Amino acid sequence: MSHLIRLRTFAMGCDFEVFAFGEDRGLLRSAAEAALEEIERIEQLLSHYLPESEVSYINAHAFREPVRVHPEVFSLIERAVRLCEQTGGAFDITVMPLVRCWGFYAGAGHVPSPRTLARARQRVGCSQLRLDAQNQMLAFAREGVEIHLGAIGKGYAVDRAIEVLREAGVEAAMVHGGHSSVRAYGTPTDTEGWQVRLPHPLHQERSMAYLLLRDRAISTSAATEQYFERKGRRYGHILDPRTGLPVQNELLSVSVLAADATVADALSTAFFVLGETGIREYVHAHPGVQALLLRRQDEQPEWLG
Repeated sequence: MSHLIRLRTFAMGCDFEVFAFGEDRGLLRSAAEAALEEIERIEQLLSHYLPESEVSYINAHAFREPVRVHPEVFSLIERAVRLCEQTGGAFDITVMPLVRCWGFYAGAGHVPSPRTLARARQRVGCSQLRLDAQNQMLAFAREGVEIHLGAIGKGYAVDRAIEVLREAGVEAAMVHGGHSSVRAYGTPTDTEGWQVRLPHPLHQERSMAYLLLRDRAISTSAATEQYFERKGRRYGHILDPRTGLPVQNELLSVSVLAADATVADALSTAFFVLGETGIREYVHAHPGVQALLLRRQDEQPEWLG
């Protein structure tokens, strides 16, 4: 007899859920519990809100002197830098000074002065990172540089939870973080995949799309998630690291399908910054990546790739 175990935890500011399918109920539960513990472990490493996290330590010390970084975190930073290069700087983990500048870190957005914005931009860019792969060391080139793994960390936590489930021998599983980052492998009995619903960003009760996810990951970013309004103008939380400004384009939401959730998570943010032309160019150059775009003026989304 087959069973489906569903467990939940709160981490990285959202609900994570683990779905584990198979015949051994005891194995499923213990594996799902271990997967949740893994998510919580990743949060302890990556969260910039936790003063004792690895990322918080790096941000506090890496300008003063090179910091020896936890090997797992160093590897993720290296991967993030490669994605920064692939996307022409549209994805950039040094965006934290801009997040602070626009007030999104404190949760009360405000429009910075041109001088304040210019100073923050000087601290942004992966060229500000000095990586020593041989010794697993990281240094910042300028005072005030900070890394922010929020646009890749949730996907990474999902991937690590999936690996825990695989290694435990779970037949099929799905993990999501806040429903916006999802990865699945295998399938429950008599199905072709795990059903994932993508809600319309403006009307959560409506479905933008459904898909059957199997041995893939999907991540979604939307212009409606966080924003503030000043003098009749809306400023969204997705910032362009290259200009320092909130993204303003025709896109309402972007979903990315990729082999793992780490890449999908990072690219869903990068694609929003790149805009439709940049997305088409990236997808054409990377056949393993697909994108689902919803433009502001359209009723239905469009698949690319």
